[in-house]
Amino acid sequence: MKEGKETLKVALIGNPNSGKTSIFNKLTGLHQKVGNFPGITVEKKSGQFTLDGQKIHLVDLPGTYSLQPRSMDEEVAANAVLDPNNPDHPELILIVVDASHLKTSLYLALQVLEKKIPAILVLNMADQLQRLTSRLDLSILSETLNVPVVKTNAREGKGLEELKTAIAEHSMQPSKVEWDTKIEKHHIIKTILEKANGHGAVTAHEVTKKLDDALTHPIFGPVIFVALLALMFQSIYSWSAYPMEVIETLFSHAGVFFSNVLPDSFLTRLFVEGIWAGLGGVVIFIPQIAFLFLFVTLLEETGYMARVSFIADGWLRKFGLQGRSIVPLIGGVACAVPAILAARTISNKKERLLTIMVTPFMACAARLPVYALLIAMVIPAGFQGLALLFMYLLGIVTALGAAFVLNKTIKSTEEGHFIMELPDYRLPKVSNVLLEITRKVTQFVTSAGKIIVFVSILLWLGASYGPPAKFEAIEAKYAEIDTEQAEHEKNAELLENSYIGILGKSITPVIEPLGYDWKIGIALITSFAAREVFVGTMATIYSVGSSDEDVSSIRDKMQAQVNPKTGKPLYDLPFGLSLLVFYAFAMQCMSTLAVVKTETGTWKWPLIQLVMMTGLAYVTSLAVYNLAALL
Repeated sequence: MKEGKETLKVALIGNPNSGKTSIFNKLTGLHQKVGNFPGITVEKKSGQFTLDGQKIHLVDLPGTYSLQPRSMDEEVAANAVLDPNNPDHPELILIVVDASHLKTSLYLALQVLEKKIPAILVLNMADQLQRLTSRLDLSILSETLNVPVVKTNAREGKGLEELKTAIAEHSMQPSKVEWDTKIEKHHIIKTILEKANGHGAVTAHEVTKKLDDALTHPIFGPVIFVALLALMFQSIYSWSAYPMEVIETLFSHAGVFFSNVLPDSFLTRLFVEGIWAGLGGVVIFIPQIAFLFLFVTLLEETGYMARVSFIADGWLRKFGLQGRSIVPLIGGVACAVPAILAARTISNKKERLLTIMVTPFMACAARLPVYALLIAMVIPAGFQGLALLFMYLLGIVTALGAAFVLNKTIKSTEEGHFIMELPDYRLPKVSNVLLEITRKVTQFVTSAGKIIVFVSILLWLGASYGPPAKFEAIEAKYAEIDTEQAEHEKNAELLENSYIGILGKSITPVIEPLGYDWKIGIALITSFAAREVFVGTMATIYSVGSSDEDVSSIRDKMQAQVNPKTGKPLYDLPFGLSLLVFYAFAMQCMSTLAVVKTETGTWKWPLIQLVMMTGLAYVTSLAVYNLAALL
């Protein structure tokens, strides 16, 4: 190592599924941070550890098969290696290769060694070396490549001390081996492996072969895949329900406690109803995020994710997506926020962007309270289940249709390749799974949470305050009436005359053609925070009380409303169908917009998404309302 230098910059590079991230996690432990590489949105994992009194700054470069990039991720890795001025250009590089796939893994290793950067060849998954028909001689391999070679089994934590020793004792001199550039690298690799007695064919493990016969079968493979997805979705939805309810209860009780303990003032209300409520809106997503990434990480760790992508890739490509898009799309049925985070497994920039843009069309759990209320109001009892099923199918069809259209309009010079080496099946490592879940949850809370809390404060201010003269008049009107019903009516009237209420009335000319009145306008605005807020807003407007009241009471109040112009029910079948379609398409979720901004690194795409989805919602709702009115 370099003497007297405070920090040594080390980078990990290797093929996808080579195990380099496991090595990164073992070396750095919890001393990690996640950000974006400068000027781009590819996730950057960096960390530190100390070796013989010197700090080692370790960067986990995106997985790549070559330094001739074909995707955004591969370009990041290539630039870090090729450009000496790149802030992540390493002084020492750890080339991680899969011991069971040496013939393909060494291709990248040769490219890196050609760049004359000090390097160590890390032969990971060394427990599978016995699968080579001949015994690989590591000393000959090291001598041939003129770099240290270290065997590791990162999942079990084996060989890491030897790796640290190799780093500490490295001379920091690059490999001096030269080879004829006119000779194709696969011939060079063949020669190297023959010399090191590692030229024998690699035979897949019998268990892997038997599993792949079923899991990648043209008929049984998709059936098993759909069954696993159904299990995953149901588990995310059902398992997260209880912890989400507990979190909601804790935040609610804590809010009441703060209200009782702290003095009644503007700051107290701002904290309890704005900031604290906003934090609750962030934290309540944690169970869904944790369970989703539990399944995603398990699929990755076991090696099945590669098979999932392989199965889905063929038919998703017809819509401009790829195999890895299937997990975010299915995850979007639970919640778009963690689903969009899951799109990071997609290396191609355009395909990842398309997945992010269309995932919010999937019918998320936040839409359920709205669907339940509206379907119960306007759909006959015998058809309510079919109506709910239709709303979910509508989301799937729209997501695929939107992907097809966007694929034709978004230009990209990056070619869409789907290259993946199918790894062997292996048992997941609990520590790796827990570390990945912790990292994803922490990243969500710290990044998207700031924006969510800020918008929550704005919504609270808009709903809690209005023109002073009007508010004083309302307070005076109900000053002498001390009943629970009067309190509900006062709250509804205050909301109507608040700044958000005024805004709701101001957009009435725009939403009236859809069959909505100013009250629905208020709900549309307030439910921008989260779609389920619609039910609570309507409950307040109609003096039912809090959103904890039975939904049927809200339904009864709404069904009793009469259109003063026609004398007919205000909220009829055309209205219900129109609003169902609106909530199916509209981007009514600030959390999703915040995460899209975080993932794309710009406000351009969330704004396009907002305009696209809201525009589609308006046009289709207008069409549905007018068609239903004619029937």
